[in-house]
Amino acid sequence: MLCSVLAALSVGAAGLLAGCSAPQADATTDCRAPGVSAQRIDLGVLYPDTGPAAEQSDAVRGGIDARLGEVNAAGGVNGRQVGYQWRDDKGSATGNAMSARDLVERQNVFGLIELSVAASGGAGYLAERGVPVTGLAHEQVWSTMPNMFAFTYVTGVAVDTQGQFVRSRGGRRAVILQPGLSAGISDTADRYARSLAASGIPVVDTVSFTPNVDNPAAAAARVVAAKADVVIGLILPDSLVGILNVLRQAGHAPKVVLSGNGYDKRLLAAFGAQAAGITVPLVYRPLELGGPATRTYLDAMNRYAPQVAQPENDTSVLAYISTDMFLEGLRLAGACPTRAAFIDRLRARNSYDAGGLISPISFRAGAGRPTTCYSFVQVNDSGNAFLVVEPGLCGNTI
Repeated sequence: MLCSVLAALSVGAAGLLAGCSAPQADATTDCRAPGVSAQRIDLGVLYPDTGPAAEQSDAVRGGIDARLGEVNAAGGVNGRQVGYQWRDDKGSATGNAMSARDLVERQNVFGLIELSVAASGGAGYLAERGVPVTGLAHEQVWSTMPNMFAFTYVTGVAVDTQGQFVRSRGGRRAVILQPGLSAGISDTADRYARSLAASGIPVVDTVSFTPNVDNPAAAAARVVAAKADVVIGLILPDSLVGILNVLRQAGHAPKVVLSGNGYDKRLLAAFGAQAAGITVPLVYRPLELGGPATRTYLDAMNRYAPQVAQPENDTSVLAYISTDMFLEGLRLAGACPTRAAFIDRLRARNSYDAGGLISPISFRAGAGRPTTCYSFVQVNDSGNAFLVVEPGLCGNTI
């Protein structure tokens, strides 16, 4: 039943229909790949559940549970149910390397889904073992490893898209707010600075901010002193809201507030109008635009991840897409999947769109290329909804 509904919703939903083809594997098929039995395929999941880069566990696992719930209800992939075990890598390279080894060597998983800022820790080991990995690329290593698949990449190359957007909204001088002691975030800040500079917007100050250590008033004073009308927030959304409150109370509301994260209806529930004006760039189709892919995602979240009260959040969407990528690789690997077949066949996939949630990408030709097209959503004045202020702005590499 689910397969017919999905087919009716979108003829292009190849990723979401991964489990809807007729089973190609007999229950007695003797497949010897790690993590593969006659009835089941076991995956590993890595993300930071603790530490400074911790994600909300319910949101991460909710996106994974929703996509696996869909495919398993439809019969699995090539006749096998798909399950997973997860580990907390604490957002550190050491923790990532140890957790990856544990999942591969002790838990005997077939491959990994990684939503970690520290995937580089175990990347060399996983490449050497030929273990397939899908996920969200926070680091450049995703661009260099043939066994690692993402739908958007972080490279040393900057793009001018964010700068174009800020310029179009009237911004002229920017301050970047970033966490302290984070090489990855420092690289992100540098790319933002280059993007803004390409549109004639100088970054006049960069302010490090650590929650419960640094004073929001002091950070706000730096913005005022720099005469900045643009704030680029690479800090946690609640910290950004705190600094914005100080600025607005002092009569220095920025023209543009661009946040690296925060597309989450829980932010609206927590802060309401205090979050008004915060704008977030997205690498996937905003849920507010509706359509078959959005309906499919929300239905899956409501059915299989009821622990996530607000499924309209960036973390769950990205986990869902990352899981869909892995299911696509399994489907392509055939009735008796091997790690090598997964990697070779998914790498040859020339058009993939996660059932319509993202613009079509090529794993063959697009590997390692920076994302140049973004949608921009903004918290409305009442703080009770996101508005799509730019549905698709494409720029150029710098």
